[in-house]
Amino acid sequence: MDPFIAIILAVFLPFILAGILPAVERLVKDKIGWYASGVAFLSLLLVAVAAPEVIRGGAVQSSVQWIPSMGLNLSFYIDGLSIMFGIIVSGIGVIIMSYSNGYMSTKEDLSRYYRQLLLFMGSMLGMVFSANVIQLFIFWELTSITSFMLIGYWRNRSLSVYGATKSLIVTAGGGIFMLTGFLLLNIITGTFDIGTILQDPSIITTIKGHDLFLPALVLILIGAAAKSAQGPFYIWLPNAMEAPTPVSAFLHSATMVKAGIYLIARVHPIFSGTDAWLVLVGGLGIITMVAAGFLAFRQTDIKGLLAYSTISQLGYMMAMYGYTTYQYPGIGVASATFHLLNHATFKACLFLVAGIVAHETATRDIRKMGGLRKELPFTFIIGSIAALSMAGIPPLNGFLSKEMFYESSLEIGQLLGGPFAILIPAAAVLGGVFTFAYSIKFIDGIFLGKRRNDELPKHIHEPSMIMLIPPGFLALLVIIIGLFPSAAVTYMIEPATSGILLEKANVYVSLWHGFNAALVMTIVTFIAGIAIYTRYDAIAAWQDSFNARHTKISINYVYDSIVDGAKGKSSSFAAFMQPGPIKPYLVSLLVLFIVLGTIPLILVGGLMIPPGLAFDINIYELILLCLIVVSAVGAAVMGKYIYAVLAVSAMGYLVSLVFINLKAPDLAMTQILVETLFTIIFLLVIVKVPQTFKEHLTRSVLVKDLLISSAVFVTVLVLLLNAFQGITSPFESISYYFIENSVPLAKGHNMVNVILVDFRGIDTLGEIVVICLAGLGVYNLIKSRSDSK
Repeated sequence: MDPFIAIILAVFLPFILAGILPAVERLVKDKIGWYASGVAFLSLLLVAVAAPEVIRGGAVQSSVQWIPSMGLNLSFYIDGLSIMFGIIVSGIGVIIMSYSNGYMSTKEDLSRYYRQLLLFMGSMLGMVFSANVIQLFIFWELTSITSFMLIGYWRNRSLSVYGATKSLIVTAGGGIFMLTGFLLLNIITGTFDIGTILQDPSIITTIKGHDLFLPALVLILIGAAAKSAQGPFYIWLPNAMEAPTPVSAFLHSATMVKAGIYLIARVHPIFSGTDAWLVLVGGLGIITMVAAGFLAFRQTDIKGLLAYSTISQLGYMMAMYGYTTYQYPGIGVASATFHLLNHATFKACLFLVAGIVAHETATRDIRKMGGLRKELPFTFIIGSIAALSMAGIPPLNGFLSKEMFYESSLEIGQLLGGPFAILIPAAAVLGGVFTFAYSIKFIDGIFLGKRRNDELPKHIHEPSMIMLIPPGFLALLVIIIGLFPSAAVTYMIEPATSGILLEKANVYVSLWHGFNAALVMTIVTFIAGIAIYTRYDAIAAWQDSFNARHTKISINYVYDSIVDGAKGKSSSFAAFMQPGPIKPYLVSLLVLFIVLGTIPLILVGGLMIPPGLAFDINIYELILLCLIVVSAVGAAVMGKYIYAVLAVSAMGYLVSLVFINLKAPDLAMTQILVETLFTIIFLLVIVKVPQTFKEHLTRSVLVKDLLISSAVFVTVLVLLLNAFQGITSPFESISYYFIENSVPLAKGHNMVNVILVDFRGIDTLGEIVVICLAGLGVYNLIKSRSDSK
């Protein structure tokens, strides 16, 4: 199969098959999870079909026309990096959806759960294979929206809603910065196409020498950091742990949080080899790695502990991708890419183990656990393998990539020289020490020690094989990659590294690589890690005490203050702008119209009644106009709602006769259909309310209303009279453009349709969106009313 066709199917099948998932659920009932697993497996197979050609021959790019006027195509760029991500996303997707069959209760809304998982997976696949930045941005934001729905899956829980909202604000907001950076790249290069930029060294050179280089880099980095919870943007990830555990395993170990890392890897050839890249990307990664590792100590929720460990591990990757010099731009690329793969295996496994523990003990509080190795022996073994891999213990895969991290840290330190020769390796070791400590805490706090009988259920047992096999398979991968890394390196790491460096990469990975400086750093890490672990609880207590004394020294505090402040300000503004009755809105709009309408008359010196007006009018038009005026007056003076509605309707039908007189039968037909529909709707509603006006109009109110309506009447009349008399300069009618171009450009003979869907297509799309949003609002109002009952 052609790789392009395979990737198109891999990306869009999850969207298509998610759409029919509710219908399938009616057939298979609570087995719907296996259907979703099958869809994910199909995407995995399709990505695997595209892989051999890329491994053999390098990057492949194909496209179909999308928005030719903007030079945009639906285009996919298939190289080693995107293939590796595609395999991780779809492969972990299969595992997570299979695991969910045992984890999720049949009482849950499984159709919504699996549908959102498939939509998220399709969005991730679309993002990593996108060949132009606008397409990448669209899929990027789709991952933010679908992850928002998944994190907030339990909509009746306030913490779940808070975590989902927080993740959407941070990640989608970061996406806007990223898009701005992409637009700056387009200004520099004149293209949105990623492949065009990557395959032309002269374009990359132009970017690095341009004045907009640094702004573009900063904006794109903000988007990547927000998505991957780096730096101050880390705050959303711990709160996202309120999602179902399989969702956390999928989004926060192997997919969504890796989106920012993917973006950094993808733009690496464009921005690396510069001081700005080293300082911003490498510096951000090192700081996040150390800070998040330290903050993990005070986490008592086992998923919270894994969340901070994820932030720290992502900092490892960010730092390694940031290691660069002008002569050696890709120092840490191979090690970062290998750790990215290894982290996906052991962290997804740890989340699934955490899900088993929480499922069986009915708690996620590690303080209530201990001694579970006897009742959960298989879970203990699987969890220990994954945690020890994260700690960097040989012969597991985490040890290999940690060694490569230490080697690249030493290399960049030596190249930079001076204090960096010590500071960067020391920071790397410190990050490793923290990792070792919280990894051991996961094993010790849950499985070792004495059982807390008063805190746990009396009977705890292993879950079903449906929940044990997925993490068991991942633990097996951890061991296999650790003992026999050559296959993973040859078929995944080398092609991915080549795709980043834009040249053939030869990556050597071995379990034993001699007694060298990196191994010494590992030994120091283990010794210091054990020493730190003996003070683990004391450090956690100090952090709690500090946090209690200095509540305002927190990024979360800043976020909550901004959001809560915005809510308060918006509520006050809404209370002022929307007092309730509709009349103040109408009065405000009409007064504004009067003011804005008189400005052009004053500026151009228009007359109230211009001279030379022609009053030629036939009897048919005169009768129509008189009837329209009578209908309008009747609508205003009728004493009952139903009569007023009928008067307004009569006015609408009379307007359709005006269109017929002007030889516009299509407009007349549209007017009649719309008027009929609205009349029926109004009558259906109006019969349910009292038929007399309750509002008592005082003389002062009546006078004010008459003055405003009269002023509007005069303003409109004067504007129209002056417009017909040439208040603006003469201009040629644009109707000739539509007559001449409807068929050649839009291939349509119905000019009105062509104008609506082609020449005014974006405007029409906006109107459709507004109507859809209004419909959703009405639906939510009806739904909330039925839910409250």
